[in-house]
Amino acid sequence: MITVADLLSRARNAIKSGETALHAAAEDIAAAQQRGATQRQIAQAVGKSVGWVNRLLKWRLSGYQDDTAFGPQAKASRARVQARERKKGKPATTGEQAQAAAERARAETAKAEAAKAKADAKKSAADASKAKADARKAEADAAKARANARKANAKSNTSGFFRLRENALGKDIDARTRDRLVKALGMLGSAFDGERLSAASAVEQYRRKLGLTWDELIIPASEAEARAA
Repeated sequence: MITVADLLSRARNAIKSGETALHAAAEDIAAAQQRGATQRQIAQAVGKSVGWVNRLLKWRLSGYQDDTAFGPQAKASRARVQARERKKGKPATTGEQAQAAAERARAETAKAEAAKAKADAKKSAADASKAKADARKAEADAAKARANARKANAKSNTSGFFRLRENALGKDIDARTRDRLVKALGMLGSAFDGERLSAASAVEQYRRKLGLTWDELIIPASEAEARAA
């Protein structure tokens, strides 16, 4: 046997189906009322107001004389509301969907390109900073090398108060002749007269061979230091 709850559940579903199903809803509601359900209980069960239930029952008692339980104006109003709701919920066409998808794709592409440009700019800045630091280090290393070269040159070419000129007046002194000349000069301090005389003779021979005067061959230490600086 169908229960009151079953009747009201069926009436609620009929009401949700629309205007054409209100006849069936009215019959189920009337049957539920005959079995003891109050209009308040019915209204709560079907999700409507008590006044709405009362008008539906009166419409049934009239033998469904009007097309609707709520009159032509109410029917037109509901039609307008339903039309607005359909318009709001109208699904997008295939073309609109494709256009929306294309817009989303373009937005994602632009976002990705902006992120890549930002990353590239950051990398370029880092590379420029590194290149600048490398340039500063190379410059410092070059300055240090020049200083060391000047220091080594001054140390190797300066001895006491005189320096042997290796390239005087555009005339080169080969390393072998230089070594012999230096060795002969060193022998001038020998304790033996014969060695000193032999060394002096050898030194003079080397000078003549080079075609230089002693003033051209030997320069003051101050001049050597000035040239090394």
